[in-house]
Amino acid sequence: MPKPAAVARASRQRSRPPLVQMPDGIEGQITELCRDLAVEVKRMRQLQMQAEELRLVIHQWSAAASRTPGRDSIEP
Repeated sequence: MPKPAAVARASRQRSRPPLVQMPDGIEGQITELCRDLAVEVKRMRQLQMQAEELRLVIHQWSAAASRTPGRDSIEP
């Protein structure tokens, strides 16, 4: 059976280390990365909206083309 002192020492070793203050340079880089990610997310949303608009236009165009009899050429 382990001695109480050994048990106390082992539990202290497993505890979480204290938080360390990050240097300003690293915090600045993290802030810049977060800003860049926000810009990229905004751009992705814009691209998704444009793709959806294009999908709707193509769907409308193909529906109109299928209703027009005898059209062999592809014109928007």
